[in-house]
Amino acid sequence: MEPGAPVLQTLDLGYAYAPGKFAVRHLSVGLGRGEVLGLLGRNGAGKTTTVRLLTTLLPPTEGTAVVLGQDIRTGGRELRSRLGVVLQSESLDFVTVERNLTLYAFLWGVPREVAKSRAEEMIELFELGPARRRKPWALSGGERRRFQVARELMHDMEILFLDEPTVGLDAIARRRILRYLRERARGGLSIVFTTHILHEADTLCDRIAVLHLGRLIALDSAEQLKRQHGGAREVSVTFDHPLSAALRAELVAELARRGAAVLPPEPSADAAGRVVFQATTAEELLPWVTRWSQERGLGVDRLSVEAVTLESAFLGMIEQTDEASADGDRGASASPSLPEGTGGTS
Repeated sequence: MEPGAPVLQTLDLGYAYAPGKFAVRHLSVGLGRGEVLGLLGRNGAGKTTTVRLLTTLLPPTEGTAVVLGQDIRTGGRELRSRLGVVLQSESLDFVTVERNLTLYAFLWGVPREVAKSRAEEMIELFELGPARRRKPWALSGGERRRFQVARELMHDMEILFLDEPTVGLDAIARRRILRYLRERARGGLSIVFTTHILHEADTLCDRIAVLHLGRLIALDSAEQLKRQHGGAREVSVTFDHPLSAALRAELVAELARRGAAVLPPEPSADAAGRVVFQATTAEELLPWVTRWSQERGLGVDRLSVEAVTLESAFLGMIEQTDEASADGDRGASASPSLPEGTGGTS
């Protein structure tokens, strides 16, 4: 691999589980060294299939992918030896947790003393101390998942693929693991990370790829995705005096002219001095609201703006894609059919 080259690059990668039935199609994405790439999508979006393709567990039916300088179609065992993979399915053995960790490291060529110290590190990190003498199949659901991730981290790798690694874990365990993964990424480990917990992706990932129905619909940083697809934000302004009917009507009209939607006032005593509105340009409207109130001799007691979340951006992207698809279907059904011989390929 050339210095600075992506450690992973796909071009129109796809997998069909039956003729014309694609789980993933036209996937073009790259991954840099030390970068954490999140794969987000609903159930069935193609996330797990993508991980299986990139780790050579499934052969692609179209497109190409180069991982660590090798084609995934021909890389085979040598390529897999440079990867770490934690899938949703379990693979549990019949020796103790502690012995399992050291054996797994030995199989990957980790020296004995390094394996012993690393096992202790993983047992502490993943809070497996009380379970170290038990067999993996006797662990609780959360313990099994922690053990599964810990075991994969026993050996050295260049890219780590994590498919829903924090399923079944409590908030404290999730936070510890995410912090550890971020530290490993700073040390140069590249990570591909799938999750349904959008806060995790927002916290950990440098870039996020959003898959929907097997296709990539967005690829950017979490901040850019929130900025572009976060939708309207709710703003609450509480003035130091109740608004007269005339002033409220003026403010509502001015906000509407600037693209904001004012919500009906709540039936409470302090609602007379509060205005709540939704706008996609909330930050731009706040200085204007402040100037408007000052010019009319009003002070602002409280001002709150609903934060844009990755969840709202994700939902917005899915809705926009579905609406565009529905519009396309309606347009196609309304279009006259082409006469024979005029072309038109699917």
